[in-house]
Amino acid sequence: MRAATYNPVMTDLAVGIDVRSFEPYYQQLKRILVKGIESGTEGDMLPSESELCKQYSVSRTVVRQALAELEAEGLVHKVKGKGTYVTGRTLNTSFVQHSLGFYESMQRAGHTVRSKVLALRTEPSTVSLAKLVEIGLGEEVIRFDRVRSVDRRAVQVVRTVLPARLFPGLTDMDMTDRSLYQVLAENYGVHPATGHRAIDATALTAEDAKHLRVQTGLPALRVESVTRSADGVLFEYYVAIYRGDNFKFELEVTSP
Repeated sequence: MRAATYNPVMTDLAVGIDVRSFEPYYQQLKRILVKGIESGTEGDMLPSESELCKQYSVSRTVVRQALAELEAEGLVHKVKGKGTYVTGRTLNTSFVQHSLGFYESMQRAGHTVRSKVLALRTEPSTVSLAKLVEIGLGEEVIRFDRVRSVDRRAVQVVRTVLPARLFPGLTDMDMTDRSLYQVLAENYGVHPATGHRAIDATALTAEDAKHLRVQTGLPALRVESVTRSADGVLFEYYVAIYRGDNFKFELEVTSP
């Protein structure tokens, strides 16, 4: 956590607990606090437990359970005798091992995802690209480059290549803040089924550091991926660069 001499207390948490809802009180309170955290900044202080109890007419047990989950997810950090502070959020994701895309994976985890389009165009494939996406040399591909933000923080630069013949009209669409997989499913009937993803460590280039608003050379994670549809057609290749200070990939391990 960054050092700070002034920690404003988050007070814009006006939404109340719905006593008629089947959702447990602590989950409602957690959701309210998450919204406040997303609109605040790192180092802000949450209201005290007693203040939250009074404001939302809930027990201290409810407050503590909500805060415990927030701390487990890396959203806040409790300092004994001082208070609970907003932290920079580490994003845990398991999308590297299943067919959910980044957008869907983050949304399911309760995050707000935004996408800024850097490039969306067609171009002839090079020898290396033709091999990667299993098409003929010179056949057109779609270049689709984005900067993606989670909870208002730029965390990923992703450069995607798709065979143009599979997705006519895609370059004419507005892909700002949209899930590529949702668009491919809804407009072309293409769904991810299988693929391969490799992860390695890298350092941020000057270009990627600028997109992510951090210093050049900082540690990053590089994910290279190919994705196939149910009938085995390779329809996507991408390289994604993630801020190393924001992401932790989680993989399930099983015996062979």
